Amino acid sequence: MSEPPSSQDFIKRSVWLGVFVGWLAQLGLKTIFPILVLVGVRFFSLETENKSLWLEEPSDSSHPVWYMLQASIFVASVLAGWLAALLSPRRSLIVPMALVVLSLVATGFEQFPRPMSTTVMLIWAVGPCVGLVLGWLLVRLVARGDAS
Repeated sequence: MSEPPSSQDFIKRSVWLGVFVGWLAQLGLKTIFPILVLVGVRFFSLETENKSLWLEEPSDSSHPVWYMLQASIFVASVLAGWLAALLSPRRSLIVPMALVVLSLVATGFEQFPRPMSTTVMLIWAVGPCVGLVLGWLLVRLVARGDAS
């Protein structure tokens, strides 16, 4: 007969599950949400016949739609952090730290926004990381409120 898994093994597996699912969720949602925003803006610009709303180059940080794209990526990251927190142990800080590192690594492979400034760089690189941590913290705060 096999022995039941120890609680330490369970914690290790759930940490890896939280990191893996959170990272994959962020990558997928960071792709889907901006596409939905671009399609919505395109339909809106065709309806209003306002061609200036349409963003020809998604990396053009001088266009207001770029900020909408970054907001959608932030929301996607909050959802990914929320999902990772649901699947990980309550007290583990490894999950949000690993997700932030993986997010920064993935950001290095994305198309850099142009023109680049300090503000644009912070919004582009740090926004998804803050979203992951915020999503993780929201689950922890709700869990703490339920325990009281």
